[in-house]
Amino acid sequence: MKKILYVLLTLAVLPSLKSQEEKVFTSPSPNFISLSLQTHNNKLRFGIQDEYFVKADGTYVSSKAENYFEVDKKSSHNRASRHALLELLKIRFKADMFSAMDRNLFTERTQSMFEKDLKSYTAQQHVLALANALSSKSELKRFFCNEKEEDCASIFKEDGYYNEPRNIRSWGGRGASEFQQLRAYTAFVNELLPKLEKWGNSLYPNNTIDGYYVAKTQLGTYSFKDGGYWLHTHQMHQNDFLLRWWELQPSNSAERKLVHPNGSSILLKMSPEKAEAFSENHQTIFLVLDITAFINGLENYRADQLKTTFTLNSPTIMIYSDDSLTQKVGEIDINTMVSKTR
Repeated sequence: MKKILYVLLTLAVLPSLKSQEEKVFTSPSPNFISLSLQTHNNKLRFGIQDEYFVKADGTYVSSKAENYFEVDKKSSHNRASRHALLELLKIRFKADMFSAMDRNLFTERTQSMFEKDLKSYTAQQHVLALANALSSKSELKRFFCNEKEEDCASIFKEDGYYNEPRNIRSWGGRGASEFQQLRAYTAFVNELLPKLEKWGNSLYPNNTIDGYYVAKTQLGTYSFKDGGYWLHTHQMHQNDFLLRWWELQPSNSAERKLVHPNGSSILLKMSPEKAEAFSENHQTIFLVLDITAFINGLENYRADQLKTTFTLNSPTIMIYSDDSLTQKVGEIDINTMVSKTR
């Protein structure tokens, strides 16, 4: 027999102060960018992020709006900052790989490579990613622009925008000779890599971070039989900043329902009258969990992916109607929720 648990949801909009505060990680050197990351209640925000362009009422910031470029630059900085923080956090797990790296010559990739050479080649690719992710505009110009082929002043102008994470430039810039490429690589490795290693190792040395995990889901179709909306956890498997829903490490049977291997659903109880009015204004809602994140290493030195997990600090799931997390519409107690598995 299935055990039925109950959700208590306050439908009235609860008071919530809008906070635009972000946590700034000041660069230890002008060679690198400083990072600005979104927070909630003064703790880092993981998972789904505020898209900046979506207002609390669901409308969008128009490209003709007076503050459009200000918002666009803020979004650019946030994307670059999230990517840069991940690159910095990986550094502590790459000491062995960096120690095997050739710092004077490029390691050529071949069909058959010894382990040391493979580590050296892989480390050099990771250093290239680090340089692209964290270098200031002046350093990007220095290491990744070929003045003989490109208008470096125009490409790397100080305009408030940041290098896009997917934009990985090659050493020396477009059309650079092998001499220019090697000169750029060795200069970065000898001058700046030690500073980045020190900065990365100084961040969260215990490999734990207190924060909030944010997931989003659709209301879907109202269930008259069950008196509410079923929120499906498989919709919450978005691949966003640092953490993912399935990385939750449950501490009790109630929490285990959230990460059931077959998928589960949580009932958002609501009367038909209130549901009709609510659904007219909200189709997407955001679930917020108070958590502690754990950084557990890398998948392996070739798969440049952090291994992470998280645990809950509170049994309360806070529900918001906007991605800025300013319009709180209720709470769900995990210990008393109605849930079912697929």
